[in-house]
Amino acid sequence: MNAKRKKTLFIILFIILLMPALQQFLPFVKSSELYGFFPNAKDVSFSLDSWLTDEYQTKKNKFINDNMGLRPDLIRLNNQLNYSLFKTISKGHVIEGLNNYLYIDEYIDGYFGKDFIGNNVINKKMLMIKALQDTLNSMGKSLILVYSPSKEFMYPENIPNKYKQLKKSVTNYDVFTHKGDSLKINQIDFISYFNSMKYKTKSVLYSKQGIHWSVYGSYIAADTFIRYIEQLRAIKMPHIYQTNLLQTDEIKFPDNDIARTTNLIFPIVKETMSYPTIEYKLDITTTKPKIIYLGDSFVKIWLMEYLLDNINEDWTYWDYYKGLWTKNSFKSGITDGTTMENYDWQSAIKENDCLVIMYTTSNLPELGNGFIEMAYNYYYPKKIIE
Repeated sequence: MNAKRKKTLFIILFIILLMPALQQFLPFVKSSELYGFFPNAKDVSFSLDSWLTDEYQTKKNKFINDNMGLRPDLIRLNNQLNYSLFKTISKGHVIEGLNNYLYIDEYIDGYFGKDFIGNNVINKKMLMIKALQDTLNSMGKSLILVYSPSKEFMYPENIPNKYKQLKKSVTNYDVFTHKGDSLKINQIDFISYFNSMKYKTKSVLYSKQGIHWSVYGSYIAADTFIRYIEQLRAIKMPHIYQTNLLQTDEIKFPDNDIARTTNLIFPIVKETMSYPTIEYKLDITTTKPKIIYLGDSFVKIWLMEYLLDNINEDWTYWDYYKGLWTKNSFKSGITDGTTMENYDWQSAIKENDCLVIMYTTSNLPELGNGFIEMAYNYYYPKKIIE
């Protein structure tokens, strides 16, 4: 290599190395934010004590690293190279199955029964739910237990081959649903329903790139949910009507919620998704019940589609029984600061028509997140279930 080429190569490499510093102090490119949880370290003030203990240097280095120019772009480039060259996904817990299906590894454990909490634990919890259902029924209220669908249960054939050696044993879902049926608990099993619809619809109910039901699938579930409450409470609710259906390979959030967190430059797969235009028809005979939703992130998909605004007169979302969202706070994106510790849930039960407990299979071990036991002890303080 002659001297001129060496010089040219040196200049190119020097510019590449200099670009992050230039971007940090003289921004010339607007980098898109990374998806997922990537908190940037905060800057630190110098002090002699922190310098002598090496605390200042450690925190300062992390601050510089986290706030380096072009960092999001460099992370995406690194992730893309790892995937393109080695088929490695840099996002922890996200794995690629057959036919480009993305899964969460711990959710696969649930499909094979590795997170099974035991018959006794489930029986005790379901007896509590039955007692709460009876109590609410005596108050003119309804309790409904909803099992959200699961990609692992719907597409087990696409689970990575390395898991196929595992022996499938009894699962939490198996025992919960069986016990619920025997106790006559009001329950909706969207896992079996979605599995029955798997080959009956041309529209995707569960995208390869998502962990939740698709937007289209969420409306299919909502229609069933509405009709179930109508029958249970002998009322007529607003019904969902599809006026148009857009089919496109330009996937929209949340249908790509897992894929987004991998922070790749190019999508892992292209698939045609369906996005319906929805109207809600109601008249003077229509009733919008007030409902409390206690559950996981599947409830949020309905919130994002404004489903609850259209079928409920009012609603409250108990997010894993940790956070509290109302119609007003969800629209603003800011909670009112109320925590479940100082929340008057007893009055909330009295003011609403239904309590819907809605969880997917991976969250069944923590069903209710403590609320079921707390409510049971409140209504039945002297009745212990062994």
